[in-house]
Amino acid sequence: MVSTRRVVPLVRPDAKVSHLIVDEDSASVVWVEGGRTVKWSVLEPGGQLGPISDVSVSNVVSFLAYHRSMIVVGDEIGHLTYYDTDGQRLETHDIDGGVQHCVPRGLKLVVLSGMGEVILVQFERETINLSHRFELDDVLHVAVHENRIYTADQTGSIVAFDETNVVWRRPSRGEHGERITGLGLTGSGGFFLTREGHAMVAGDEEAIEFEFWESDRLSIRCDLRMRLLTSSPSSGGALMGFDDGSVHRLDDDGRMEAVMETKHPIFAVVQHGSEVAASSWFYIHGTSNGEAWKAEHQGMPQLLVHHRGRNALVFAGDDQNDYTSPEPIGLIDLNQDVVELDDAELTLWFQASDSPAELSAEALYGDDEGEVLNLLTDEERASFSQPATDVGSASLLAAMGEVEPASENLTPVLDESDLLEALGGVDELTLEEEGELMDALSASVSDRIPPRALAGDDQRHVAEEDGTCVVQLDGRGSYDPQNQIKGWAWHDGRGQELATGPKVNLKLPVGRHRFELRVIDVEGSWTTDSLTITIVDGSTS
Repeated sequence: MVSTRRVVPLVRPDAKVSHLIVDEDSASVVWVEGGRTVKWSVLEPGGQLGPISDVSVSNVVSFLAYHRSMIVVGDEIGHLTYYDTDGQRLETHDIDGGVQHCVPRGLKLVVLSGMGEVILVQFERETINLSHRFELDDVLHVAVHENRIYTADQTGSIVAFDETNVVWRRPSRGEHGERITGLGLTGSGGFFLTREGHAMVAGDEEAIEFEFWESDRLSIRCDLRMRLLTSSPSSGGALMGFDDGSVHRLDDDGRMEAVMETKHPIFAVVQHGSEVAASSWFYIHGTSNGEAWKAEHQGMPQLLVHHRGRNALVFAGDDQNDYTSPEPIGLIDLNQDVVELDDAELTLWFQASDSPAELSAEALYGDDEGEVLNLLTDEERASFSQPATDVGSASLLAAMGEVEPASENLTPVLDESDLLEALGGVDELTLEEEGELMDALSASVSDRIPPRALAGDDQRHVAEEDGTCVVQLDGRGSYDPQNQIKGWAWHDGRGQELATGPKVNLKLPVGRHRFELRVIDVEGSWTTDSLTITIVDGSTS
């Protein structure tokens, strides 16, 4: 058994979801399907969506935000566009190189373009190129707190400024620059970064370092064994997600404490009340009263947001497979209690199909023939439209009166036990009689159909820096027409059993690896299927 929370499919999209946001004030949920279709709706108190609106955009969306009651869409080509909630385009700003990232700052938006420039955008105002104003060079990271904008460029230079003046510069370390891998801020404005020093940086340094700055003074510098992937400000500090699958809480005084371990790199992390939720691999992980829980998604939930008013998590993700259908957007109501489920039941929420709408008595028995015809198939409509035979009530009564009563001498239909008893009591049967009896026996015994093992499609992955890659073997597509699957077993190419469940995660080295799935039912019937997983070296792929 595993601790989990109930998940409901909020949306079953028509195409893969690439962006997802919620608006705290209006409870609007906005997402992007297929890269170019922006859809939005309102999250109702019961955890359902209202009517869905949409608008198609010309270019692939690279950024999505809800700002000042408007939907802001940035694209990869070179535009930042404002839409109202009716889908009407209000204004477009040209952004050279497209929108790479965007951070709200009061009435304005701080945009990081694909050209590495920082641009200040405001609705119905002219844009301001801050990179030109402050002579910034190829900016890689941007962080914003109240009136301060922090930037880090490709040389490792970090600058903080308002709209008119530079207010702080981080002292450089060494003469040959640094590589800043991440910036972040605490809820009170504390500034932190992670860096990797180049080989010629002076001093005996580890590959990765963490720095925490308070009131423009270095408070903490320490070595790290993991890379910062994501962070979010929180009450009393910030939450940080790392590539080793850990989530740490950073206090406003710079102290760091591990609060969660997921074993896979963290996509996103949020705080709800005093608890934490994070997305990693195919799961949403969380805590409740200090106890861990997890919920499974069909894709990798790289998109995770929290609506404080509804106290709900909304998430979406892609399974990275172009040959599969879109994965649903899920919702977890955090007001509900944590429950215990079998691990295999974590997938039920996204595997279940939507139930058809129930028909009312009026719809079933109403006098509107057109509505009835709409409920029928083409063949049924054709039959329904044929003229009926004119038979009067007198003729019907006459026919009923002519019906002969059932004969009491009819031969009763024997069931299987009767047939076997009869067979035991017959001394001698003709060939014809024996054939008829065996046909009856065969018809009375249900056929046993073995289960169908489905190991999934062959896979190809690129190895990480350590020469390995984590993959998932998933045999949940296996089925049995009689719903009698008893067990699954995964075997490697040498026949060694690896796992006895429908899915398993494996860490594989570079090379080709063959695996076999065996599925067995309660009668002992079984079938197999296999797949090949290829791991290629990232440096040569």
